[in-house]
Amino acid sequence: MADEKLIRDRAGSYHSEDGRFTVENDGRWNVRDDHEHDELGLPRVLGPFATLDTARAAIADARERKVVKLPKKRR
Repeated sequence: MADEKLIRDRAGSYHSEDGRFTVENDGRWNVRDDHEHDELGLPRVLGPFATLDTARAAIADARERKVVKLPKKRR
């Protein structure tokens, strides 16, 4: 999806139409992917990006990557 549509939540905060990605600006743009998680189980964060357009392009790239599910730890 080269032309990723973002919906504005408030100033400096957007989300993708499907709700998978959240884009926020705290001086630089960061993208949170709620379908892919890091080794701590937290949503993967991409960025920081200098512009909203580069953050939008990162979303398109993230959609093309295969999501790797981490195995659950056994106790």
